[in-house]
Amino acid sequence: MPAAADAPRDQGWWTLTNPLPTPPDVPAGGMLVQAGLGSPASFAALVYEVEPGASAVTLTLTVAPNSATTPSSILQLCPLTGPIAHPEQGGPLADAPAYKCDLNVTAGPASNGKDYQFSVSGLVSDGLLAVALLPNGSSDRVVLSSPDTNSLSTQQTSVLGATPPPAATDTLGASGSVSGPPAEGVSPGVAAPPLGPGALPGVDTPGSPAVSPAPGTARTGPPDPRGAFVPAVSRGPEEATPVLVLLLVVGALAGAGLWLYAGRQREDLVPVGRSPG
Repeated sequence: MPAAADAPRDQGWWTLTNPLPTPPDVPAGGMLVQAGLGSPASFAALVYEVEPGASAVTLTLTVAPNSATTPSSILQLCPLTGPIAHPEQGGPLADAPAYKCDLNVTAGPASNGKDYQFSVSGLVSDGLLAVALLPNGSSDRVVLSSPDTNSLSTQQTSVLGATPPPAATDTLGASGSVSGPPAEGVSPGVAAPPLGPGALPGVDTPGSPAVSPAPGTARTGPPDPRGAFVPAVSRGPEEATPVLVLLLVVGALAGAGLWLYAGRQREDLVPVGRSPG
């Protein structure tokens, strides 16, 4: 939104009629702009500071009441090429700052006949609006009141090169819930469990030992609330083969033992002096 700026940092007006007295219709702090023969007989200048991050929008100057202002006079703004070294009220033209009208802005009186409004966004340079206020026609004469804090309107603009911060993803809020897009298998709006020791199997947390799956284990299991999968331990074929061999060996040894035991029992049953069979 447009906001009121400060009053001009420097201002003044200078006239060809100096050292004659100031015309009586020019108020204290006011300005006189009047055409002359081939060049201005009187003109004014203003310097405003524009804050960083803001741009100048409109300069509004008010016609002094009860002044001998020529109706429908056109005024123009031209950039200054030097500072206002002598901010005088009705000073000699020799003290006036230099200006150049390669780039200028013109305006006529507003519909109320009391104001001149200039679009000045293209006249700001190095944070300053520094302009000469000049007549545009050969019969123009305008008396202006002293510019106040509402004379220059500005508008805040974004900082050059700034980019909006990226959206937060997978960040833990103060309540312990996970913000950002929901993970696979987690319904929107469902808070994740607190990340305490041992709360998430397979995930390292402070104070709990790290759990790493053995080589060859499949990484399948229930989805982690934060989008990762918790590894479930399952036995692969590498582990199954040694166990099967061990069972076969144990079974063979048990069978051999039973066979030897049965043969010993049979010898004990044969009578002494008789050969078996």
